[in-house]
Amino acid sequence: MKKTTLLDEIMDIVARILGIYLILLLTFWFADKEKFWMLFYWGIGIVAIVIFLFILSKKQNKKRKDNLIKDIEGSSLERNINNFINRSGMEKGKDAWKYIGYGFNRDKMNIFLKTLKEDGLKIKNMDDLEYILTHFINKKEESLLRGGINNDQKYFNSLSGKEFELLLVRLFESMGYNVEHCGKIGDQGGDLIINKGQERILIQAKRYSGSIGNKAVQEAVAAKNYYDCNRSVLIGSSDFTSEAIELAKFNNVRLIGKKELQELIQKYLKESWT
Repeated sequence: MKKTTLLDEIMDIVARILGIYLILLLTFWFADKEKFWMLFYWGIGIVAIVIFLFILSKKQNKKRKDNLIKDIEGSSLERNINNFINRSGMEKGKDAWKYIGYGFNRDKMNIFLKTLKEDGLKIKNMDDLEYILTHFINKKEESLLRGGINNDQKYFNSLSGKEFELLLVRLFESMGYNVEHCGKIGDQGGDLIINKGQERILIQAKRYSGSIGNKAVQEAVAAKNYYDCNRSVLIGSSDFTSEAIELAKFNNVRLIGKKELQELIQKYLKESWT
């Protein structure tokens, strides 16, 4: 059974009132022309007032949402939101909330909405969260686009698997990690090990043109244990299948797909890749 929203209920009431109004108009047209015109002009006036109040409400609501954006930008909340986009924006189910290539599980969105409220953000509902996510996704995409305009465009598909690994070596070194390049023929599935402080992270690199599936996640899990790492990260030049996403969640494997990888390279290497 489809869940009805407050807007659905309001529209239903409006439709009923409009139906009654039209019946009255039709009745007075034949019975009393003077009352017909009086009722007609009253109706026009009420509709004009309702439209004015609706437009005013929309403007005030947008202003409130824009103020939410201002409260977020430059604060730790902006980092939290970008992390949520990067880590949870790969859902592909039919019930996911989707926007220009990103998809979000609605249950996770509800949990994230609750955490934002607990962090002091005056966010009201899911509509506010969708507005916020839309803004920061647009911001990320515009940043990538500007990078593509201002720099020579480079293509992941032009790289061999080994060259893709070397690109990641440059990336993680620029991020302050000590990098071990362990990938070789007959390896145990790992390509890089990055170290910083107490962190020892296994990196599994996949330069694919098609979707990345379960096998890559399984390799990352096996390599993490073999190389005695704290955690594992699977990085791909394309997107992941829904099965791979589920398997990664179950095994606590961090997935970095094409969009997030483009952003990281743009931020740390100042290069545009597609």
